[in-house]
Amino acid sequence: MSFKRIVGIAFWFALTSASFGQQKSESQTNKGPSQTPAEITTVRSYPGGNRPASRVVRTRTESGGREIITESTEVPRTDGRFETLVKTVTESVGIGSDSVMIKREVFGKGAYGQDSLVETSAAERENLPDGTSRTITNTWVPDLNGHLKLSSRRIEETKSASPDVRQTQMTLYTPTVNEPLSETERIQQIERRLGPNLVQTESQVDFRDANGRWQTTEMRNKEVRTINSAEVVEEQTTRSLDGVGELAISDRTITRRRSTGNSSDEVITEVYSPYVIGLVRDRDSSLELDRRVGVTTTRTTGGGSQSIIETEERFPSVLNGPIRVVARTVETVQQSGPGQWETQRQTFWLDGSGRLVPSVVDQEETKDK
Repeated sequence: MSFKRIVGIAFWFALTSASFGQQKSESQTNKGPSQTPAEITTVRSYPGGNRPASRVVRTRTESGGREIITESTEVPRTDGRFETLVKTVTESVGIGSDSVMIKREVFGKGAYGQDSLVETSAAERENLPDGTSRTITNTWVPDLNGHLKLSSRRIEETKSASPDVRQTQMTLYTPTVNEPLSETERIQQIERRLGPNLVQTESQVDFRDANGRWQTTEMRNKEVRTINSAEVVEEQTTRSLDGVGELAISDRTITRRRSTGNSSDEVITEVYSPYVIGLVRDRDSSLELDRRVGVTTTRTTGGGSQSIIETEERFPSVLNGPIRVVARTVETVQQSGPGQWETQRQTFWLDGSGRLVPSVVDQEETKDK
């Protein structure tokens, strides 16, 4: 998977789950679920009955600077019992020190139902005396004969150029026809704190083309401005290659986070784009609102919470139509016992008649240490 794809996935995950990080941090002050629970079990079902249910079980153990996290995705067998489809085991050694070793193995089902190694990686994260942090990750996948073959190497280095400037560079190496490993992608990021209430971040993605030349494929500029203790505004502009091979604005995202005191928080994310369905524009025209995601989180008694996430978009079939709610998720977190929490997450999508109907239900159980 390319760096550009990784960045995109991370961005959209943050957009569609905007309340997650905030909810988890807030939950600690309200004695909510632990940030590092010992076990999380999530069962996903589909009220429409058109897809089988699934279950994800995540367990975590830690002792003496060693942590093991196991995550299993399970699906029902013909007899209704769950069986493991994919399992990931991540072991970290040296937690809390300046050198951490991380081993990750992904297993799937082989041709005869046995566990089969799909991918394995080893990472070493070091904190150097000058304050630089460096992580080197090697990833192997099996070939047709089952022998592990190095598929990529990623090097990430973060350092402080000054007290208010932090630089990060990520480099990806992959096999080529002529070399076992060759530098193929780069991401460079510079974060500057321009004052107590303003942080600017610039990032650039470069890709080596078929002729061996480096080409910038994406640039992002982000500003995070603290208005006051209860409001933060984040604005990010992305420039990507257009149809003629030039960098042009592909979207602008504005996120506003507001806290209304001890009872609730609100996060509204708006995405503006020059590519609006059903409307022809030139590259210099103004951006139009393409979609909006609103998250309202209300804390309840006992350290629980309720979050309502609404996604608004345009209908592809309606020419120049307005945006409207196309999905709604209601998430409720409540304590079920000492160190135990229950989360119900119900998502509604539009059906063919334009009504929001239950589409996905997640039941999650969390156990603290």
